[in-house]
Amino acid sequence: MKLFIKTSATIAVAVGIVGAAAAEDIRIGYINKMGDHPWFVAEVEGARAAAEEAGASFTVQDVQFNADLAITALDTMIGDGVDGIAIVVPDRGIGPVVAARAAEAGIKLVAVDDDIYHQDGTKIPFVGLDSYNIGQAVGVELARQFEASGWSADSVMLASIEDRKADTCMQRNKGAEDALLGAATDLTEDQIVRIAYDNTMVNAIDVMTTTLTANPQIQHWIFYSCNDDGVLGAARAMENSGYGADQGIGIGIDGSRACDAFGNGRESAFRGTMWFNAANHGKDAVNLLIDAIRNGTEMPENSFSQPELVNMGNFAEYEDGLCS
Repeated sequence: MKLFIKTSATIAVAVGIVGAAAAEDIRIGYINKMGDHPWFVAEVEGARAAAEEAGASFTVQDVQFNADLAITALDTMIGDGVDGIAIVVPDRGIGPVVAARAAEAGIKLVAVDDDIYHQDGTKIPFVGLDSYNIGQAVGVELARQFEASGWSADSVMLASIEDRKADTCMQRNKGAEDALLGAATDLTEDQIVRIAYDNTMVNAIDVMTTTLTANPQIQHWIFYSCNDDGVLGAARAMENSGYGADQGIGIGIDGSRACDAFGNGRESAFRGTMWFNAANHGKDAVNLLIDAIRNGTEMPENSFSQPELVNMGNFAEYEDGLCS
């Protein structure tokens, strides 16, 4: 049976008394595949903060996509007596080796960002993102904004802007579509136009412009994609084609274009983005390890972080982190 934890708050509640609990010194190791990337910098800082709050020691090793170095770091941490390790593997192929060595040493192990497996196919406890779930969050928000818009359903077309080469992207689009049509029951699958793009904003502008030109009778557009580039590109295409900001609703994913979309304070059809807070991944991984070590709590197979909706109304709260 698969178990899921879907919010950082859930994990925090589970270990909320850890910091004040047992006095023994727990040692946590964190192996990171690209320590100078902003995502992983934030992730490690979230992990470090969780360890400090719980009174545990914390060691981190950046392996810069070197699988051999990752194994060496693992062995070193085990030799140093860590009680648990969180690892972002540089290559998922080393998963069985990592799992076997951790099991042999009797230490707790959790995978972050990239899932890994034992040799027999059993999954190591995982903290990260679920593509379909993220897409569903987009679809729910699109439906909410459609219902608030007052648009008639027959005035709307849905644009699914798709990077068909990437399964992650297609899962996000599928989640958005299912949630949107499930919540906004006046809209139907027949209203979807599927638009292939190459995962860049420039191309999204081009392909959405072509779609708008081919459908001049459509007054309102709802659109989604696997990232901010696809959605902001579609919003820019609408603007360039003479549509008003109130004629489109698009929700992005990842927060990478939030500064471009909201920084000038000008409304557009880019209504929001589901931002991934990398610090939550590190925090959740460490909290799970500490709870398992101290309390014997079984770690769930999957702990999926929830995205945070950033929009024009709350952008100031996120600006420092997203635009620095």
